[in-house]
Amino acid sequence: MIGNNFIKYFSVLILITGFSCNNEKTEVKISDITNESNYEITEIKVNDSVIQIEGDNSRYKLNGYKDIKNNVKIGWWKIEDRIRNEQYEIEYISLDKNKENQIKFYKEKKLIKKFSHYYTFDYQNGGYLFKFYFPKFPNEKKEVEFDYMTKGDNDSMTSKKIECKEEINYYSCFIPVENKNQLIVGIVTEFSEIDQSNKIFLSSKSMYVRN
Repeated sequence: MIGNNFIKYFSVLILITGFSCNNEKTEVKISDITNESNYEITEIKVNDSVIQIEGDNSRYKLNGYKDIKNNVKIGWWKIEDRIRNEQYEIEYISLDKNKENQIKFYKEKKLIKKFSHYYTFDYQNGGYLFKFYFPKFPNEKKEVEFDYMTKGDNDSMTSKKIECKEEINYYSCFIPVENKNQLIVGIVTEFSEIDQSNKIFLSSKSMYVRN
């Protein structure tokens, strides 16, 4: 139950309305390519609460799942741009409303990490190594913090905030655990400062994280 309590307690703010995906600086708006009204839609019933959505238009193909009782997208959605041979994978989580949590961008089915917003984790050496990927921009300074909760074998709750280490193309945080099945849930936040034409732009992006 730690995961459900944590989701209710935190509010995730993810400010992603569009991003540049190639040298031609074509802006793709996530809200446009995931808007079902832009597609000819086929619905497939999974159960009484969930349907699968398949969409098609002259450029994009759309595939994902929807909670029809709450009218929200759930899980991973996939969008294919047939003209540019680009693909998007977008993870949705539901708090008070839909949020895009992770976004992966592919060019010719190859993951382009510098345009993507996601995390991975791996159990090793008595703990979990988390790797956090955020889009990169010129003249940008970043700090990444991981605010997490975990529950040990004696049911004691631990809550910590740690600063992640900058690697070549991601940020890493190592969380020691008592056993491999120990749950870790949290919010990772990227704080960004961009110096552009002698003006400073500040922003932050967050992801809900669990192992």
